Amino acid sequence: MHKLIISAAIMTLFAAGGAYAQNVSIVDQLGVGNAQGTFQSGNNFSYTGQFGAFNGSVTTQQGANAATTVQVGAGNTSFTDQLGVVNFSTTLQGGVAGHFSDTQQAGAGNVSLTVQSD
Repeated sequence: MHKLIISAAIMTLFAAGGAYAQNVSIVDQLGVGNAQGTFQSGNNFSYTGQFGAFNGSVTTQQGANAATTVQVGAGNTSFTDQLGVVNFSTTLQGGVAGHFSDTQQAGAGNVSLTVQSD
């Protein structure tokens, strides 16, 4: 169900004109001590899912971009910064090793996939 909703939201994101610019942020957290912040300006979509303990995530978007972050386990940290249009970023981290990810995208049409696990 989440995949369908996320796909529909991404399609809507880029179909909307400038007069209807909006930002969409969906956050799911389950566990203890997880922290998350999303900062958006323009016409962006972000999904953050944190399942476990003491995971942290910050997503910053300016323009028209899409970012997904999913962290399962404990002590994972993710930073995603997007500046521009039609940039896509996916970060998946799992385990208890305290993974760290920092993704920076500027410009147009950049695609990033980061996967870290124990």
